[in-house]
Amino acid sequence: MILSEKFRFDDADVSDLLVELHLDFKRANGYSELEISQKRTMLENVLRADSVEIHKQRLQQVGFEHVDLWFQCFNFGSIVAIKDKGVSA
Repeated sequence: MILSEKFRFDDADVSDLLVELHLDFKRANGYSELEISQKRTMLENVLRADSVEIHKQRLQQVGFEHVDLWFQCFNFGSIVAIKDKGVSA
C-alpha cells in the first residue's frame, strides 16, 4: 500500500521551514496570496497532520509488517507498507 499524507514535525524550526518552503513553491507556481490564504482557511481544523512515526505505528497496528517512508517533499510524503512478506514486485 502507498499512503500519501501531509506530515507534522515535532521540531518547530523544521516544521516552520518546511511550511515556508511549500508556500514559496506555491508562489513560484503562480498562486496568489489570496489563493494561498483561502486554501489555508478552508483546511484549518479539517486537515490534522500527524508525524511520520504515528502513521507508521498505525499501519503496523493493523498488520503491515514492513512500513517505511519512501518519498518526501517539504511536509508531504508517501509511506510504503507491505502486509505479506511473500508479496513481490
